[in-house]
Formats: sequence, structure tokens, C-alpha cells
Amino acid sequence: MGGDITLPWRSYASTNVYYGSGFGNGQQGVPGWPYPGEYLPGHTTFDLSLGKDFGERFSASLTALNVTDRRVIYDDSVTYGGFHWNLPRQIYLQVRYRFNY
Repeated sequence: MGGDITLPWRSYASTNVYYGSGFGNGQQGVPGWPYPGEYLPGHTTFDLSLGKDFGERFSASLTALNVTDRRVIYDDSVTYGGFHWNLPRQIYLQVRYRFNY
């Protein structure tokens, strides 16, 4: 679920909330495994982006993914690829300039 909003002064904000209910536990019944149930724990991540246009050619934005920095395992199946965790917090700064075109 997400949304975009146009702010005053040629600015904008957008958000995204992602919820995963918990995938099947491929290590169920393994002694010492921290997730003993049939499913892995559910997880929620929150993303946020803010941006502003400065005239017709120049703009800048700041994007933060997984703002809360919640780390969860979302795949522990016994496959060639191994276990998979979601990505940690990531912050991006984008500066754009449009040339004559």
C-alpha cells in the first residue's frame, strides 16, 4: 500500500508500506532453529521519498527504503540459493538536470 502527495512549492512526498505475512518455514523441526513454527514471522517495511523541482530543468529527491531498518528472514528453504534476508535501510539522493532536448 502506498501513496503520493503533491506539496506546496513544487515538492512531493510518497510512501509505501509493505507487509509480508510470513512464508513457509523450511527449517521447521530443526533443533536450535529460532523459528519453530510452520511459518516464518510476518514483517512490515516502510519506505519514504521526498522531492522538489527547482525550475524546469533541476530537481532533487531523497529516498529511504526500509526506514525502520527491520531485518527479517523471508526464505529459509533448503535450496541452492540459501537463506534470504530483506535488505537493510538504504538511503538514496538523486539530483537531476535536464539538458536541452
